[in-house]
Amino acid sequence: MQGQAVHQDKESFFWADRLRNIATVLVVAIHIASPIAHTYQDINTWWWWAGNWWNSLARPAVPLFVMLSGYLLLSKDYELGVFLKKRFSRIVIPALFWMCVYMLYSYIAKGDPATFWDAFKKIVKGPVHYHLWFIYLIIGLYLIYPILRPWAKTASERDILYFLTLCAIGTWGYKLLAEYAQISIGIYFELASNNAGYFVLGYYLGNKSASDDEKPSIPWRFTRSQLSRISFALVILGTVSTAMLTYWSSMAKGHNFTMYYDYLTPNVSISAIGWFILVKTAFNKRPLLDFEKELAAASFGIYFVHVLVIDWWGQCGYWHSKFHPMKGIPILILLVTIMSFW
Repeated sequence: MQGQAVHQDKESFFWADRLRNIATVLVVAIHIASPIAHTYQDINTWWWWAGNWWNSLARPAVPLFVMLSGYLLLSKDYELGVFLKKRFSRIVIPALFWMCVYMLYSYIAKGDPATFWDAFKKIVKGPVHYHLWFIYLIIGLYLIYPILRPWAKTASERDILYFLTLCAIGTWGYKLLAEYAQISIGIYFELASNNAGYFVLGYYLGNKSASDDEKPSIPWRFTRSQLSRISFALVILGTVSTAMLTYWSSMAKGHNFTMYYDYLTPNVSISAIGWFILVKTAFNKRPLLDFEKELAAASFGIYFVHVLVIDWWGQCGYWHSKFHPMKGIPILILLVTIMSFW
């Protein structure tokens, strides 16, 4: 990359907000579709397949948020103290508030946590509620940002590709060898594992430009139109692979096998890369509409509150058992997103 800067013109960020909005809706979709895809026993029914397809489509949500954070943060220089203070006020304080909300919710429903000490241990150990694990992930990435940024600023494209290759081995390789060959890789990949790969990948893809752009910084060999078609194919390939691998594995094992829903699998990564490039190349021409700006600004709040909205609809009886999920899931995604937004 050798210090290549991200264009800071207004237009360059249209796609970033649109990608954030897509990822927000996909997060809602995961938490609505997962109960069917993960637990419904008869996988040879349209009931299960509806959950499986929606869950497979939505799985890139978390990688997309991590990639977008990597692009936006690693492309800028922040003084260490300013960065940590800014992230603390924007992320940690709201997160602590919502952790308290969900612990109160859990206490009213189940009497847990029973004491303030139990509550403190839940916050430290994490996650307080099933969807809040992402907070711990993003805080960890923020803590290594001051280390990654100076490296990314001076790294060549070859250096970054080497790092991403190590990340693929340290995530995909570990999972697949352990599951199918019962082999554990003895090498400790340390930094080059888990979601650090997505963080750097977002920076890399965000700075790559189509060959026919006016000012290509680090150009692809493809035009913008070609990239749009290729990335759309990657979304389809990743989604179909996730759905079919989950089905075949579940059939072979005789029970719901959900490893291919994992965010750190090749199939989900392919889909996430496709979404990222597709939105960057195809969704950046028109200025943002007002509702797009407002939805992007509210994405963090939607993430925190949407589980309460899902539970509320469940208490009202409007859940998968009321309507076939083929139509019930998209309806619930729309209702939950709108209510969480407002």
